[in-house]
Amino acid sequence: MSLEAAAQTLLQELCAQFPLGYTARIAWRGYRVSAGMAYYKTGIIGLSRIVLQDEAQMQLTLRHEYAHLLAYVRHGKAGAGHGEPWKQAMIDLGLPPKVRHNYEVQRNAKRQQVGYLCQRCGTVLVRSRRLPRRRRYIHNGCGGSIKYAWTRQVMPQAQAT
Repeated sequence: MSLEAAAQTLLQELCAQFPLGYTARIAWRGYRVSAGMAYYKTGIIGLSRIVLQDEAQMQLTLRHEYAHLLAYVRHGKAGAGHGEPWKQAMIDLGLPPKVRHNYEVQRNAKRQQVGYLCQRCGTVLVRSRRLPRRRRYIHNGCGGSIKYAWTRQVMPQAQAT
């Protein structure tokens, strides 16, 4: 059975066992870091076709997101998020109330480095993004003023699989 078909079957079981008053739907999305998301107003559970690699991950994620919808139906806006209503819904679904997954994900590659120079001690500070302009920045080490120095484009490295 495909992951999509297994997810649909599990969702039907959850809807029968813990009714919401409406039929929740699954939408497969291209999330790169999030495994899933619950959309309270539309009753849609978004699942990542990129992050979720096997049926066990899909089942945990789908139950987690269904618990969000269930807590929202039971408690309204107070049920949103990972508070007590969601934790109780997770327990009702037979899972520990774990907030974050630890699945392998592919992060965005850094595209640039931005260098700043301390005017007092000469320290070079390297960041991934430019700091907002029209502000004054102070070096924590010596208290000197920090000024923009350079931007360097970074070539993305090949991802090891």
